[in-house]
Amino acid sequence: MNSQRKAWMVMLAAYLAGIAIALNQSKVPPAMQVLLQSLNMDMATGGWLMSAFAVAGIVLGIPAAFVLVKLGPKIAGLIALGCTLLGSIVGALATNSAMLLGGRVIEGIGLGLITVIAPAVISMWFPPEKRGTPMGIWASWVPVGSFIMYNLAGPLLRSFGWQSIWWFGALFALIAFVIYAVSVSAPPTIETTREQAPASNGSLGKLLFNPASWILALVFATFNFTFLAYATWSPSYFNVALGVDPETASFYASLMSLALVPTAIVAGRVLDRFKQQRHLILSAALVISGLLFVASFQLGSVNAIVPYMIVIGLVAGFIPTATFTLAPETMPDPRFAGLALGMVSVGQNLGMFFGPPIVGAAIAGGNWSAGIIPLLISLAIGVVASIVLRARQSPTS
Repeated sequence: MNSQRKAWMVMLAAYLAGIAIALNQSKVPPAMQVLLQSLNMDMATGGWLMSAFAVAGIVLGIPAAFVLVKLGPKIAGLIALGCTLLGSIVGALATNSAMLLGGRVIEGIGLGLITVIAPAVISMWFPPEKRGTPMGIWASWVPVGSFIMYNLAGPLLRSFGWQSIWWFGALFALIAFVIYAVSVSAPPTIETTREQAPASNGSLGKLLFNPASWILALVFATFNFTFLAYATWSPSYFNVALGVDPETASFYASLMSLALVPTAIVAGRVLDRFKQQRHLILSAALVISGLLFVASFQLGSVNAIVPYMIVIGLVAGFIPTATFTLAPETMPDPRFAGLALGMVSVGQNLGMFFGPPIVGAAIAGGNWSAGIIPLLISLAIGVVASIVLRARQSPTS
């Protein structure tokens, strides 16, 4: 098998692994109202069902880079998928909120690992000049997974109960596990790269505190805070405030993810074409997103939902793609791209951890428009951080 074909096989297996973990992450919002009633939870606790998924990701963001180096891309990826599979089974068997939360934490280990492992594996197999398209595709893993789950959860919930959603997630993770095991390996050159990488001589410690990487992580944290919080509560908002039936509400919420998919791929090509403006593109996408989210919980009409969700997705696609593209550039040594991705992963999971419960607490009294405030504050912080990042780091040519 030629190297080009093998590279794409590895990329697609890593992409499927990401989708498996993302769709498991997205199980809660379409079933939120049923879970709240079945397990006697309030809305703030319901938000933690999403945030619990991020706990392990926060802890494992940086260690995941070292797991990758120590165990290699195959074993590290299989551990990620195995945790997702196990956590989903635990959740399917849960009889109370504590057990369900525990399963979400186990699943979160998979997220914490795959967020670093998959893009690093793609970087191993594709040279920098050919990396834009696969990275653009990879950037769509969360919206693709969310779209699948948001649209399958309704029929599963209606026919078999909320536990069937967790069993479906486990089955999908198992399929991804098998495909990943068969397809993924390290490229022949990776051993040479490992041998050339500097040992723990103080430089690694300095890189762990690299300001540019942490600023980019903060930017991505604000993005995930806002978008995951809205993805979590928008189905409930459409259902409760606008009178949309639950299944249709989940479909409407999934449109944001659907629109993000082609944009992420296009964004990869745009970022390759306009290398000097990558930071500016990131800032612009955050600003436009902030303007759009002013209307997030006060759409006022069912007719506004579809165009609104599509427009948000079209803008949002540039943010994760720009983040994954810029992450290796924040490191002075490209061999530590995985460490930069680990820092970005910490930011991603912090955003996911705090977003749903904070917005859930804001809207708990029934005042949906109160949920807009934390969304806008978060994006404002992201805009400022992206400007600071641009000032600290000159874009590469």
